[in-house]
Amino acid sequence: MPNFDSFQELLTYCDQHACSISEAALQYEEAYSGQDRDAILAGMRQILQQMRDTVASGITSQEKSMSGLCGGDAKRIMDFMAQPNCFLSPIEMKMIAYGLATLEENSRMKRIVACPTAGGSGSVPAALLAVEHEKQVNPEQTLKGLIAGGVIGEITARRMFLSGSAAGCQAEVGVASGMAAAGLVEMMGGTPKQVVEAAAISMQNLMGLVCDPVAGLVEVPCVVRNGLSGVQAAAAATMALAGVQSFIPMDEVVEAMAAVGKLMHPSLKETAEGGLAQTKTAKIFTERFKAPKTVSEIIDEQKPPSH
Repeated sequence: MPNFDSFQELLTYCDQHACSISEAALQYEEAYSGQDRDAILAGMRQILQQMRDTVASGITSQEKSMSGLCGGDAKRIMDFMAQPNCFLSPIEMKMIAYGLATLEENSRMKRIVACPTAGGSGSVPAALLAVEHEKQVNPEQTLKGLIAGGVIGEITARRMFLSGSAAGCQAEVGVASGMAAAGLVEMMGGTPKQVVEAAAISMQNLMGLVCDPVAGLVEVPCVVRNGLSGVQAAAAATMALAGVQSFIPMDEVVEAMAAVGKLMHPSLKETAEGGLAQTKTAKIFTERFKAPKTVSEIIDEQKPPSH
């Protein structure tokens, strides 16, 4: 029975059984969940479809969040792709837009997939779906990528809490970027070692990332971080596929992230008492946002914008 308490155990299992990371993850899930493979895959396909639905609705919506802090930027990125001064590739632009779209939908109280958390939910769909769309990758390969990314998150969660309040944003967007990088390598036919190397490269680059939400809302800077993290994950995946390796093994990277999380001051862990949340602009917004409102003010906010 497979038992992956470390990434080294996962790689050893893949080597001994001559299988991919996603196959090892499926065998693990079969052994511990009691479900058969078809049921597991059906569940993963539902998750992937929800990611697709969230991205599809998010990239066309101009609806603002309830706070008014975000909304419409995903569509702006998609529209900007056709402009002559857009210097990024279509695949990179879609990664940005898809990541923004997912977090904007979260802020609109729409349905998303927490991957691994709501605050870090944009990285995996952004990276995997943008590559699938632009490279015409078989959706079954995307599914394998999602499964591989999932087991990266599963093993990481055994070593540290995946929560901004416990270890800062490195535990949310940081871990999500590692999951996305690993998933991309799996999608593109990389080796198990390359899958894990990609996760290590991506996660160490976001080590120490603080959680500093303005007004305590999962919007600023969470939305833009998710827009950027898919692109970073793609860069890490490309490095791993090219043969670049992390000098520090993945297990030690996670241990270091957990240690850094413990060293972080509470003001930098989702309390909105540090970082961007304490800037002048953020304080002004927070004071206005949290101030008691009259009935007429609430009614005015609910009125559609005039044209």
